[in-house]
Amino acid sequence: MGAKPGALRYDKKMSDVTRASITNGIWLCRNCHGQIDRDETLFPPELLFAWRTQHENWVLRELGTQGEQMRHDLEMSLYPFLKDCPSIVQRIAFNKPTGWEWRLAAELLRYLNGPELKRLKNIQSGRSYRPQPRERLEELIDFILERTNVMGSVLRPLSNIFDRLMESFGPPGESGDAEDIFDCCILMRDILATSIDHEEILHFTRVPEEGEALLDILSDALGRNLVKLSDLPDTLDRVIALIGTDHGGTLENPRTITYNVVFDLPPDFNAKFDRELKRLERLV
Repeated sequence: MGAKPGALRYDKKMSDVTRASITNGIWLCRNCHGQIDRDETLFPPELLFAWRTQHENWVLRELGTQGEQMRHDLEMSLYPFLKDCPSIVQRIAFNKPTGWEWRLAAELLRYLNGPELKRLKNIQSGRSYRPQPRERLEELIDFILERTNVMGSVLRPLSNIFDRLMESFGPPGESGDAEDIFDCCILMRDILATSIDHEEILHFTRVPEEGEALLDILSDALGRNLVKLSDLPDTLDRVIALIGTDHGGTLENPRTITYNVVFDLPPDFNAKFDRELKRLERLV
């Protein structure tokens, strides 16, 4: 029977570019290839990756030279920070296919941010609940000001993180830094998590009737912007898709792609907030 390449399935969020990469490939006979494609439940992505890893380890152990085994062990030791990440993330770092820096960032962001973005979606759609203490009227102004301070502070580092991420990809023609890419993605995940914690507090804290209008104004003002971060992996995929095409850039004059994330507030946010805050101050 002839062998043919198949695609290892990580999950449905895996980009088309990563799915088609040799990093995500597995060689199977025609019958096994068809059987696996027909039954994703019996052959989940984790099992396919485990097969590939087990087979590669067997090949290295039984057929590899001592030098090849030492090289493998050294490569594994270089990326301890990826040990808990999905196999596709580890393989991109180990194998370093063309454009690996962008691919690594895209898959890391999907893996790290996916649960947090799902948590935000559940909050916004009313499918989750987390108990919060009730705020008393005399403490309500402090609570509101604390929430506005969080809103003003939590996103401030994002610009610097984006800049550092771009730097971690390395200059054109040079390899990037996998650990720096990982650190930047972790920092973005942490900011996202803190921001969604903030949204949970706003959605589920019970306040006196006098403060409900203020709470409504603040709720989702930050969350509605956070969903924009889900577009970043797809933007990186579009950059990767340019590799090997006539994109018009050269090593001396590389093509520049700009990615802008605009965080804005609802119309009349400041006016409405100031009006309700002054009304509350008169009541307290």
